[in-house]
Amino acid sequence: MSKPTAWRILSKSDNSAGLVLAVDFDTTGRVEARFADLVANLTAATEIWETIAPDGGTVSPGAAQEYLDHWAGDLQDERRPIQAVLGFCGGAIYAAALVERIRRAQGHEPLLLLFDPELSTAQTLLWQFHKVMGFMSGILSSEQVAQAQEMGRHAYDTISDVAALKEEISRLMKESGEPALINAGLDERRREELFGVFDSFLSYLAAASQIDPLDQWRRAIAFSSKSPLSGLNAMRASGLDILVGKEIGLDAEHGTLLANRDLAAQVSDLLSV
Repeated sequence: MSKPTAWRILSKSDNSAGLVLAVDFDTTGRVEARFADLVANLTAATEIWETIAPDGGTVSPGAAQEYLDHWAGDLQDERRPIQAVLGFCGGAIYAAALVERIRRAQGHEPLLLLFDPELSTAQTLLWQFHKVMGFMSGILSSEQVAQAQEMGRHAYDTISDVAALKEEISRLMKESGEPALINAGLDERRREELFGVFDSFLSYLAAASQIDPLDQWRRAIAFSSKSPLSGLNAMRASGLDILVGKEIGLDAEHGTLLANRDLAAQVSDLLSV
């Protein structure tokens, strides 16, 4: 088939046994390890594709299906079976939905591997806003950061609809962050690029909130970092009893999980079966 447009090819293989899909929101400047780091440490001879998110925008009631349609389009003419679907953080939600689509289309259910899986909620959007504003502490005063974070908290407390909250947090990000980025010397093109990435990420998270992945997660293998505020650890600490088929804990922080060599060894074994 022709080169996919909604996926980037992380590794190629002449092995016709299957294709592995990885779901993540990977962007330039990201601090966390990525699937490319995992692939670099794998010993299994496997072709792996990683999702490319569509452009951000308004989150419609059917946005989650639009994301899935975007990625599934390149798979319609794929003759190789999908061997496994991998999902990192919020990508674990979309990975579960893709497994269900593949089961219906190909008649088999791929292996589902999750890495610090998390549900996407209104609180997720607020946390991402606080995180990004924290990154700006070097170019904003502590008072300005605290004020922006308080405005985000107010939006979270008063806006119940996730799509509407996404729009408001994206607006607050630009309102609070643009003066700082101007002072830091970034030109308009670069500022719009950064705000566009943030808006696209919020859209990705908000759309994911429309999917219930829990049934698929109950048959998945989940790898958990030791970070208490990430993945299954965080959800359980907040009172959510999330069940997975099998959980494997690793001595790694969330940010370096996908670069962990022990993780790569275990994933290689699973993909070699």
